[in-house]
Amino acid sequence: MDEYQQEFIDNLKKYRKARGFSQEKFAELCDVSTGTIGNLECGLAKPSFDLLITMGRVLGIHPALLLSDKPLEPNQKISAEEHTMLYEIYKKLQKHFE
Repeated sequence: MDEYQQEFIDNLKKYRKARGFSQEKFAELCDVSTGTIGNLECGLAKPSFDLLITMGRVLGIHPALLLSDKPLEPNQKISAEEHTMLYEIYKKLQKHFE
């Protein structure tokens, strides 16, 4: 499992628990099975873009915060690969919210 997937898992659990949702209740609100949420939180599955959007809405956060909620330091550099990935996510989210 790579660091981005682990960060997603950690953020999903953190925000779900902060809202007081069990996996069962969160799954119900997201219109998926409890097993789906369990598999996401164990790293056995990855969310679709639509599910990522839905989870953000249910949690009351911008969906991008599920991927990373760490602010960049002013002089922190990111790799070209990270920049490309973040930019693609940004474009998809921007298009979705238009």
